[in-house]
Amino acid sequence: MNKILYIAAILLLSITFGCEEDRDPKSWDENVVNLDASFKDVSSVTGIPNSYEFSNNTKGLSYIEWNLGDGKTVREESGIIIYTVDGEYQPILTAVNGNRVSKKTFDKITVKAEQLISVKDISESGVAGKENLRQLMINSDPSTVFENSKWDFGNGEWVETSTTDTIIRYLEAGDYNVKFEATVQGAMLSAETTVSIENGEIKKQDVSFLDFENTTPFAGSWGEANGDTKLLNEYNPNTNPYAFGGSNVLVMGKSGGWWTEARYSLNGVSMDFADEYSEVAFRIYLEDKTINIGGIDYPFNMPEEERLIKIGLSTSDSWDGRVEVEKTVDATGQWVDISFDFSDKDFSGDKITASDIKHLWVMFSHGKGTSGVIYIDDMVLKRSYPGITIH
Repeated sequence: MNKILYIAAILLLSITFGCEEDRDPKSWDENVVNLDASFKDVSSVTGIPNSYEFSNNTKGLSYIEWNLGDGKTVREESGIIIYTVDGEYQPILTAVNGNRVSKKTFDKITVKAEQLISVKDISESGVAGKENLRQLMINSDPSTVFENSKWDFGNGEWVETSTTDTIIRYLEAGDYNVKFEATVQGAMLSAETTVSIENGEIKKQDVSFLDFENTTPFAGSWGEANGDTKLLNEYNPNTNPYAFGGSNVLVMGKSGGWWTEARYSLNGVSMDFADEYSEVAFRIYLEDKTINIGGIDYPFNMPEEERLIKIGLSTSDSWDGRVEVEKTVDATGQWVDISFDFSDKDFSGDKITASDIKHLWVMFSHGKGTSGVIYIDDMVLKRSYPGITIH
């Protein structure tokens, strides 16, 4: 009986030590599973050089990890990686089946990464609005499908777009780190390049109406005014206390009603607010006392919230459909510069064409029953200055 118990004890100890040994990671045999996995070049499929597909078809694995040689690991069965940096990369697949670890090491690949982002200088020296232009384009097959695409221009501007052809204007000199991010065939693409700009402090070149005179590039005339709007020289600027050096100044006298307005119509030309111009600027003087113009007294009676001036643009000579920008005149009794920006205005209506603006409207105050006088001088068109153009 004792002999039987002794033998049983020996067998039990043998089984116990065997189990302990089986649980000891130091004694695990690697590659007990023949991994069915592949790593292959699929650049012709994605349309982008250095595109590789990693794929695992092994069944029953409890854990999988791809080391793609670029310092990143992916815990997906399959996917695509796009290498954008020169170097040598050795992909390794690590998998777990039960309590056994298996690895598969693939051949090293040598990457000569083409410049994925091409940068072309398309500036036109000396042409307003055409300085410091760079065209950025992704070098890829035209059939390549990009999803969740984003350009980061390195100057605080970025744009999400499905296209890979972009034009950007930089206003200041410096080196800008440009990045393009997208998803291609499920692969995360992130490419970078540097854009160097030597000439900064780009200035807009303005076009002046030169006090509304007939010698300007945009010569025209004022139409019939609503209210008491007049040109100052119609009141003998040599004797008027507000001659302003004989300038052809617009005077708007308001007495009652909601608005006083006037229309300036161009003679046979038009202004392009689609591509060339973006703003209209003036010098403005709002009187803070009673003014007599043409024998009519205009007392100043205008609360701060009703000291408004509005500029309108139209293709036809009708107010209907015109595009408008409104500003508050903050100061009285002094000349101030004020600009009206139309760059983000909607010109899509069927009664106005942004590239064919023939009439400019000036509207003064909207306080019913208020009165006052405002002078407008030195009208200027400011050039359009877009930062980003998507093709």
